[in-house]
This record gives sequence, C-alpha cells and structure tokens, in this order.
Amino acid sequence: MKKSLIALAVTAAVAVPATASAGASTKFFGYSQITAAVGGAAPADGLRFGADRVRIGYKVKNGSAFGKLQVDFNKTSSTGKIGVSEILKDAVVGLKFNNMAKVSAGVFKTPVGMDFNISGKKLDITKRGMEKKLVLERAAGLMVSGRKIAGSFGYDVGVFNPAGRSGVVDGPGVPGQNNAYAARALFDMSGLHLEASAGWSENAANNANGKGAAYKVWDVAGRYKTGPITAKFEYINGQDMKGVVDSDEAVWYLHGGYEINKMIEAVARFYSASYSPASGSSTSLSNLYIGANVFFAKYDARVQVNYVIAGGDTDTYNGMSGGYKDNVLLAQFQAGF
Repeated sequence: MKKSLIALAVTAAVAVPATASAGASTKFFGYSQITAAVGGAAPADGLRFGADRVRIGYKVKNGSAFGKLQVDFNKTSSTGKIGVSEILKDAVVGLKFNNMAKVSAGVFKTPVGMDFNISGKKLDITKRGMEKKLVLERAAGLMVSGRKIAGSFGYDVGVFNPAGRSGVVDGPGVPGQNNAYAARALFDMSGLHLEASAGWSENAANNANGKGAAYKVWDVAGRYKTGPITAKFEYINGQDMKGVVDSDEAVWYLHGGYEINKMIEAVARFYSASYSPASGSSTSLSNLYIGANVFFAKYDARVQVNYVIAGGDTDTYNGMSGGYKDNVLLAQFQAGF
C-alpha cells in the first residue's frame, strides 16, 4: 500500500507540469529536512538522526481556478483520522474571484495560529513549537478568504469535518454530525502583521453518542520586520482538550531574529506553557531556543542549529502541548527546490 501511494504521488507530481493545458501555470516543488539531536529525555539522549519532512508537490493555476497537492513521505501510509492517508498533507482546489473572495475546498490547514500557517520550509527554528499541538491542524472542508482588502485587511472563514488530526481532538468524530469551524482576521501594513483567530471542533471526546464537549481555541499573534530585525509574538489558549471539560492549556512565545549578514541569522525564542487539568494541580513549562539559521541558497539550502533550555515543572508537566523537559541540542539540514 505504501509503495503504491508513493508511486502514485511521484507520477502525479511529475506528470502535471507536462500535461497542463496551455492556459495553466504550474510549479513543481519538493524538499527534505534531515535532523540530528543530542540530549533530551534519557535514556535515548545520545546522538541520533531523523527527518522532519520529506515532501513533494505541485501548484497549478488556470485563470481564476487553482489547485495544490502536497505529500509527505515521512508520514505513515495508514488511513488517518480524517479518512485519508497521513501521507497526504494538502489536496486543494478552488476559485479566486477577487481580493474579497477566494474559495478553497479539500484538505488543507485550518486558519488558527500564525506560526502553524507558516510553511514548514520557512520556520524560524528547527521545530514547530508548543503552540502547534493546540491548533485545529489540517482538516477537510471549505474556506472563504480575502486579502489586501482596503490595502491592509484580510480574513478566512471555514467549515470543516471534525479536526481529527489535531492532538487535542480525540478521534475523528462523525462527519455530518460533528463539524469544526474556524475564522481569522488579519492586518498588514509596512512590515507589521497582526492576526486573531478562533475555532472549535465538536465532540472532541469522540463519544459514540456524539455528545462530547467541543474543543475550543483562540489565538492572537503578530510579527514585525524592519531591516535585519524580525520580532514575533503569539498566544494560544485551548479549552476542554479532548472533550474533557476544564482541561485547559495556554502557550505563548516571544521571538527575535537578527540577520548578521545575507547568510547568517541569529535567533532566540522563549516559550511558556501552562496546563490546568480537570482535576489536580496546574503545572508550567518553558523552553528557550537559542541558535542560528545559515542560508546557502535561502530556503533551498539551509542549516538550522538550536540549543533548547528547559525550565519550569520539568518533572511533572504533562500538558498536551508537549515541549522539551530537558536541555537538547537540535540541528536540521534542509535541501529543496
């Protein structure tokens, strides 16, 4: 099954640029991220290697119509919580009428979370951080979007099947009986970006009778870039995780980046997470990332190195956002096209 899925994905990605109609424009892309780490949780804290993403895909545009397919061979071939293989990351078709209205349908990222909606190829640090596990993740659905409205404003509004790929939604739910909803407002002007988003997924406990509590999440974030300096912040709050009432978690981070030259960017990011279970004591955890991004060909050839310093309740923290509970050295080697 896995071999046939890989063969189908490769064949489709290679064939589309060659067979696209005369009026269509296509882009074929791919990248691999190979990782190394030292430290972290014992006993497996020695030097080890792995991969974060091994992806290929294409984008196509024909007049007002567009589409995207992206697969990740670093994922399992088994059928996932949303009814398709986890190898499939994006399968989108849509129409763009104007800046006010673009309609997307298929499997794609839900519009909650700023860092989550940045491409994995363009992340500032080696890993997606603690906020990622609180978003609604990718889901199958329909979304209407707008950008550059009055020059600076944008929005996304979507309805989806249950957000089964989210780590805080326990199971797939029942499409048609349980839905997920998400919305985001954006503002951009002169290097400043601000956004606020919110969503929920019904029956996050996946009870057979469809009566489980909904998972609810909201997020505020912003970034500012001027010259060599990049600054970011984000706060996300998740409530009734996995359908358990009063099981809540919040994560925030502050990020700074400075481009020393065209090749090297120094980065630092501080995460703080707090977990309040339905019963028992609240705990907190912090992760401080310090490191550098080295660009050999911008994002097509890049090395990232981070040292993560863990703090807070490292022995007792059991929030669903994860995070490192011991210091760890991380490296990622990225090559793509």
